[in-house]
Amino acid sequence: MPNQNFELPRVAITMGEPAGIGPELIVKAAQLSFSAQLIVIGDPKVLEQTAQMLGVSLDLSTIDWQSKIEPHRSGHLWVEPISFATKVEVGKLNSQNAPCVLDILRHSNQLAMQNQVQAIVTAPVHKEILNQADDSFFGHTEFFASHADASDVVMMLATNSLRITLATTHLPLSKVPQVITKELLTTKISTILDNLENTLRRPVKLAVCGLNPHAGEGGLLGKEDDSVIAPVIKEFQQQGKQVFGPFPADTLFTPQKRDKFDVFLAMYHDQGLPVVKAFGFGQCANITLGLPYIRTSVDHGTALDIAASFQANSDSLEYAINYAIQLIQGKLPQ
Repeated sequence: MPNQNFELPRVAITMGEPAGIGPELIVKAAQLSFSAQLIVIGDPKVLEQTAQMLGVSLDLSTIDWQSKIEPHRSGHLWVEPISFATKVEVGKLNSQNAPCVLDILRHSNQLAMQNQVQAIVTAPVHKEILNQADDSFFGHTEFFASHADASDVVMMLATNSLRITLATTHLPLSKVPQVITKELLTTKISTILDNLENTLRRPVKLAVCGLNPHAGEGGLLGKEDDSVIAPVIKEFQQQGKQVFGPFPADTLFTPQKRDKFDVFLAMYHDQGLPVVKAFGFGQCANITLGLPYIRTSVDHGTALDIAASFQANSDSLEYAINYAIQLIQGKLPQ
């Protein structure tokens, strides 16, 4: 995640699943102010129709990548047009449009790799329908890692005062202890430190959760904390890195600890994400560490069940856009 220090960056926003709330969120966010040029990768007709349904004004301009970078202005968006194969019906998935959603993601990755944009912000996609179109698709994180040739990536969910990374993601709980190895933890911690220290231009303090209750209670409640996690932490400390733990997860996310540490590493999905989502749902961004560019996303799904009502809250997309802009500037939102 390079620190580019662009005074006015370009940020790509992918439309996501067109039948979901992604287009609505984008149109609503477009009414606000941002210190960047926002470029939507997607179908301008869908944006226009969504604006009409919402009863808001929206001007669209096709982006000229050779033109001068212009700041975002309320009620306007730049667009890199990629049209869907068939008409979008809000709230109803259509498999014919899935390849176009994948094209949008591929193109945004290409723009970021070429440094045409300094960050990608993704609206939610429907994983199942995209997997039917491409059986290698399991989510944004894996997709961008593959297309950016990133050897390892780490998911980070972040609010202004709490940032939690994951050692493992979508994995059955029964398999987690087998996967938590010294090699995996070394790779994950290295990715976290390298990315955040490169972005912030300063040392980062990382707190590592134990795997077992009470971090194993000296081996009474599990031996992985002492035999696997603690030795990895010690190795990083010997390198001069500010990595600490393993800590019992039930007392790790207190206000005092949040003030002390920049970022936390949870061992599994439901050890960390319920905490950060309960703490800041709607004001929370999903960040992929380990890519050669900045990528943030909303902290929710496509919400097909409410899409046709046009009552979605755009707070998370707005937060993800602003989080990307701050990372480009070398800052962590506080």
